[in-house]
Amino acid sequence: MEEIKIQTRNLELSALTWGEEDLPTVIALHGWLDNAASFLPIAEYLKDMRIIALDMPGHGKSQHRNGVNAYHFIDYATDVILAADALKLTTFSLLGHSLGAGVAGVICSVIPERIKRLAMVEGLAPVTGEAEMFVDQLRNHVSRAARAAVAPRIYKEIDDAARARQQAGAMSLTSARLIVSRNLIESEDGFTWRTDRFLRQPSPVYLVEEHVTHYLKKIQCESMLVRSKDGIILNWKALRGREKYLDRLTVIDIDGGHHCHMDQPELVARYVAPFLGCQNRPETGRVHDA
Repeated sequence: MEEIKIQTRNLELSALTWGEEDLPTVIALHGWLDNAASFLPIAEYLKDMRIIALDMPGHGKSQHRNGVNAYHFIDYATDVILAADALKLTTFSLLGHSLGAGVAGVICSVIPERIKRLAMVEGLAPVTGEAEMFVDQLRNHVSRAARAAVAPRIYKEIDDAARARQQAGAMSLTSARLIVSRNLIESEDGFTWRTDRFLRQPSPVYLVEEHVTHYLKKIQCESMLVRSKDGIILNWKALRGREKYLDRLTVIDIDGGHHCHMDQPELVARYVAPFLGCQNRPETGRVHDA
């Protein structure tokens, strides 16, 4: 494993990489409030490829956005494409979890000629809003942005932060430790969050469902979606049914939670690895075409 810095035309991003540079490349995109370390467990099972797991802006060790503007979902797609350009990647595959899976789908629709395959774990597209919610949503965003910054929370031990993250994200404590260890800075008094506090600020505007439907229909590559029994896609009504818009999608249902790629990496890799080009073969789970 190697840690690298990627200077894009916008921000400097950090990333963890595995594999030789001449192997097929997969850019891995994490979920909201996670970071590149969330792919450490599954990377062990993805041997025949070069993995570049990004810390997206405001997360992990990547640069924060300037000012008090929220981290809008759609902006991440530009950040990832600029990172791929900086790395001189002509073609590559994408592996995304949660937020990262949604961002990956947008990227596939924007630069379809550069994307080989798309693997999504517990994510497909973002929660959307209604057009008539626009003013109220923007008012909420402006109101929150105008508030004075609060003092950062201090944790005496890393495990204190890990337990807080575990409760918020419904994952194992081991997985929470991996994530928070990269998201924390040590100070004289203990540990504080390295992540940008504005990640929790309400977005100024949500996409509407028509936007999501349109870009999902533009995805041309072979795609895979791993859904967990106790995850968000099968249990959040607002996220259901979008699979039908992807023409070349295979859906796999497994037992597990939202962070199944961390808590059950071998199981998830049985499907994702051969799909992306490894020699592993699936043994369990229920597979069907969307």
